[in-house]
This record gives sequence, C-alpha cells and structure tokens, in this order.
Amino acid sequence: MFYLQNKSKEFGKISVGIVGTGLMGTSLFCKIVENDSFSASVLAGRNEKTLFKAVEIAGIKDDEYIFTNDIEEAKEALKNNLHVLTNDIYFAASITDVVVDCTGDTEVGTLLSLKAIEEKVNIVSLNVEMDATVGPYLKKLADDAGIVYSGSAGDEPGAILDIYEFAINCGFEVLVLGKGKNNKLDNYASPDDLEDDAKKKGVNSRMLTSFVDGTNTMFELNAVCNATGFVPDVSGCHFIDTNPKNIAEDFKLKSEGGILNSYKVVDFATGIAPGVFAVVRDKNNFITDEMKYLSMGEGPNFSIYRPYHLTSLETPQSIIRAVVLGDSTIAPVGGPVAETIAIAKRDIKKGESFDSIGGYMIFGRLVTSKVKRSGNHVPIGIITKGSVAKRDIKKGTALTYEDINLNEDSEIVRIRKLQDEFFY
Repeated sequence: MFYLQNKSKEFGKISVGIVGTGLMGTSLFCKIVENDSFSASVLAGRNEKTLFKAVEIAGIKDDEYIFTNDIEEAKEALKNNLHVLTNDIYFAASITDVVVDCTGDTEVGTLLSLKAIEEKVNIVSLNVEMDATVGPYLKKLADDAGIVYSGSAGDEPGAILDIYEFAINCGFEVLVLGKGKNNKLDNYASPDDLEDDAKKKGVNSRMLTSFVDGTNTMFELNAVCNATGFVPDVSGCHFIDTNPKNIAEDFKLKSEGGILNSYKVVDFATGIAPGVFAVVRDKNNFITDEMKYLSMGEGPNFSIYRPYHLTSLETPQSIIRAVVLGDSTIAPVGGPVAETIAIAKRDIKKGESFDSIGGYMIFGRLVTSKVKRSGNHVPIGIITKGSVAKRDIKKGTALTYEDINLNEDSEIVRIRKLQDEFFY
C-alpha cells in the first residue's frame, strides 16, 4: 500500500527542472513547490514576464528564488534550496534529476531531450507533438544512456495507457483505445478563426487551433499507437458521437453491427470528454457474465471509462515513477507503428514558407506507418520554420517529401532522419 509514496520517501527529494511557463508549466511548478517529495526546482522559459508570474502564482517569496543565466550560480542556489529561474532551458536538463518538457514545441523539445540524454537526466514530457515525431529514437537514445524517457500521467496518452495496463493486468483482451474530444473538429480552422475563443479561454490561439483542427488529438493517439502497437482503423480515425454507456456498443466491428474494420485500434469521440477509454472483452463466458452482473453492460465487449484526465496536475506521479522506479508512464516500445502526417489547409504556392502546427497552412492526420511510407508522406512535426514549398500544393493534399524543402538546420529534422534510418 502507498508503494509509490513509500519508495519516494526512501529515495529522498527529487530535483525537478521545468521548461515552459504556459498553463501546463506554471501549474506543474505550483504542484512541485507544494509537494514535499521534491526539492528546489529549476523553472526555465524565454519569457521573463511569465517566469516571474509563475513565481507569484506559486506564492514564492523574493528571498526564496534567484534569476540567473549563469550555470555555476544556479548550482550554488540549488545547494541553498533556492528556486532557480532562468532563460537558459538547458539548466533544467543538466543540473536536476529530471526535466519536464512543457513547451509543445517540437524543435525545442528535441534539443531539450538531447541535452538531458547527454547529461543523463531523466525526461518526462508533456510535449506529445515531439514524442509522436521522434519519440521512438529519443527513447532508444535514453535507453542507451541508462535514463528514463517518458510521457506524462494526466495527459490523455498517459491516462489511456493507465487503463490499458489495468486491463492487461486483469487479463482482458483490449480491443479499442481512445479519448474524448471536448471541442469541435474543423481541420481547416485557423488562428484568426479562433482568436476570440482563445482569449476567452486564456490560451494561445495557435495552441487552440491545433486542438480544433484535430492535430493535437492525432498526436495523442499516435503516442498511444507507438506505445501499444495499436493503429488507426482508418486514416484520421472514425470520430463519432457517443456517451459513456454506449462506447463498447459503438466501437465494434462492422460484422457485429459497428463501424470498425478491425480491432487493436485507436479512435476518438465527442460526448465523453474529458474522459479516456478502453473497450475490452474476455474469452471466458463466466467472466463475461460476471461483467454483466457488475453492471458493466451486456457484453461481450465492455468499456472501461475514466471520466477525467488532469494533465500536468498528475505529472508528479510520472516524475516519481521515472526517477525512483526507473519506469515510464508511456513511451514508444520500438519503431513507429503510426504517423501524424501533414495535410494542406489551403492551396499552397511554390516558394511559400511554411508555418507549423496550429497555423494557417497545415494540419495533422493519423495514418499507419505503412501508409506514411508508401505515400512518402511528411510527418507534420518536422515542418519547422524555414521549410519551403517546392511546388504548388492543393488544399486537402497529404504532403510528400517531393512537395517541400525542409529546414535541414533543424535538430528535429536531423533526428527524424536518424530515426528513419534506424527503424526503416
């Protein structure tokens, strides 16, 4: 009982570095500060205004922290149990036990992970955009370095894996894994369309755009695929409307009156957000009858539904699990089995410079790795600043490598090439 807490006490205080001072980074910083399992932490970000705002929100006094971009001064501050604020993101990945990536930026996340691997600092990432793109190779590098590379509890992929592990441990066969979507789906949405909504929600318009256009959901399910071997049943998934009681009935095979071509797939739906789910069954009719007795439905398929995920508020669980137990909450288990490829949101002209995730030009669609390779499609996560269209591209087209000159100076482009060479 209380295994994780007890093991954490045996280990002692964990030094945590957090990169990113948006909603996720700031909320996690507050939780770390108030939790006795953790020692003075490093909070890194490029915006000094949001750094100091996070300190204010966390209720930290002026004499309890320093701001510095000098590594030796930062080390000394940690010895004196002070919190370190810095613009140098690498501090968080070099002088702590674990670094938590809350940036959502594929390029920054890749650079940060590589630094952590070099310094043998454990990695817990809320940067699912990066993980879906180069996570398999970063996991390999982390394994070679003897550190943990992990996604986070509370983020939908981690919450889905929690249910998946539970079901597997209980001996069920898992058929479908998925999540709810709490906003509309409009693949062609732009930051201009969502500017007012973003202001009301207090979030960045590009971040909200990546949610509404579906890219974020594709990345999240992509991470689940790479951790379990599941794949999308159809490109982009089915995306239906359901409710907690009808999940198992709605996500079943066509031959059983449902919508699926096969099992061992991922999908998403309205009507169940902010929850996540698994559809399971048991080969023993006696167990099926017991599930009916337990009011889990009529069977033979049953849904196991978790009605919440608490994003960064659950990340401390993953930090302890990574540092103390040497275990990942969720991570790729090998090469990618699914990919989030780029689709044109509008007609793109030859010579145009691309924006990136959550922008005006492209959105992501989840496909199997086989589809990605056979079509020579481009993962959306490697389209960074400096990428240019090599030819005209029609709206709705899945981009290929013949369509785009990538920014070859980008670190995520370099790592992605190494990943493709290693796994393909």
